[in-house]
Amino acid sequence: MKREDISKVVSGINAHYIEEAGNGGYVGKRIPLLFQKKQVLLTAMAAAALLFIAVWSSRTFFSTSGMVVYAYTYGTEEKLTKAGAVVHTGTIDDGGEQTGNPLMFYLSGKDIESVRFSCKNQKLSFIDWTEKREEYGLAGNFTVPYGEDEGEYGYLTVDWVPEGTIKKLREGSTIAELPEELKEDLIVMEITFADGKKAVKAIRVSLLEDGAFFAVFDDYEISPSDSFVNRADAMTLRERSQAELSQMETEPEKALETPGNGTEKDPAFEPEKQVDFIAYEAAEEYYAETVFKVISMEAVSATEEEIVFSVCVSKDGVIQEPNRSIILQKEDGLWEVANEGY
Repeated sequence: MKREDISKVVSGINAHYIEEAGNGGYVGKRIPLLFQKKQVLLTAMAAAALLFIAVWSSRTFFSTSGMVVYAYTYGTEEKLTKAGAVVHTGTIDDGGEQTGNPLMFYLSGKDIESVRFSCKNQKLSFIDWTEKREEYGLAGNFTVPYGEDEGEYGYLTVDWVPEGTIKKLREGSTIAELPEELKEDLIVMEITFADGKKAVKAIRVSLLEDGAFFAVFDDYEISPSDSFVNRADAMTLRERSQAELSQMETEPEKALETPGNGTEKDPAFEPEKQVDFIAYEAAEEYYAETVFKVISMEAVSATEEEIVFSVCVSKDGVIQEPNRSIILQKEDGLWEVANEGY
């Protein structure tokens, strides 16, 4: 029965009879048998209609109330919607220089058991600021357990990293010249709730001509063409770290040749001729006072007044991705740390 049909039934029943249904009918009055039968019929219809409405409303509420999921940008707390909006957390220019994070977000909802993230063209990193869950770095697919504590959801951040786009721009391309797959991306989220129900959401990210990013968050239906969703989940950072450290111990030469997370340097750059060793020591001293342990450090640019290092570090035995960068500048003849971070 549709809502319109229910409305017609209820509206066609005299309010007097509905009231009688609640009061137990007439008391102390003699009513002709024909009218009694009509009264009973209409009263039953009213009760049935009202019961149907109550059940329908209850089922609708309980079947959807626990499956509402929202997405917010981390840091600015901007809500991502199906209408879409420009993300104000980061930009990129024609030279591939990035400011901030183009898109770092978190999910908000109720009774989320787990979320599987799949990124079509670029890479994702996952950080749990509560340090209770395994983390992922520069991966295409991974699954994150959420749990019953909804207060933790805001600390489970996913960072979208357009490394392919950055690389192409640094090779000399411009934003306007980029192929579509480097200007657009799709992040699919397969969400499982505690009661076993499932939902699929997606974020579509687009690079605008001015270097800003536009994001849309909405429901999504996975199609056969979405083959990227079927890729295997990546190893966690801890698993990758253990594998890399093991390789360094057993095959140190091969480990050093393995493509890593570092920033590509200028082919003409010769650090051994241009980098003051004192700058290395200054950078190492800086990290000695932090929670990070330096695994390797490589100069990616250098002038007489400024040096930039790409630094692979570990934290609590887990290699952090991507590599961190540290900038040193010369002040009064001494190298001083001017900036450090991702």
